Amino acid sequence: MKITPDTLVSEVLEARPDATKVFEKYGVHVTLECSGVLDNPLDLCETMCGIDDFTSFMTDLQTFMESAPEQP
Repeated sequence: MKITPDTLVSEVLEARPDATKVFEKYGVHVTLECSGVLDNPLDLCETMCGIDDFTSFMTDLQTFMESAPEQP
């Protein structure tokens, strides 16, 4: 999955629910504090949820999405 600033947060979490780890690394607790961002593009996380380094967030998120999911 190619991640862009226009990708919806819900699309990311639908593809990889464990991507919440990346969001949390940047101080975004999607299900608790920033649930209103779910149906919005990632670039709104920068302002709505206070991501200081959006470029690093996007890079980490893309790398995570390209990695294999953890096996239970």
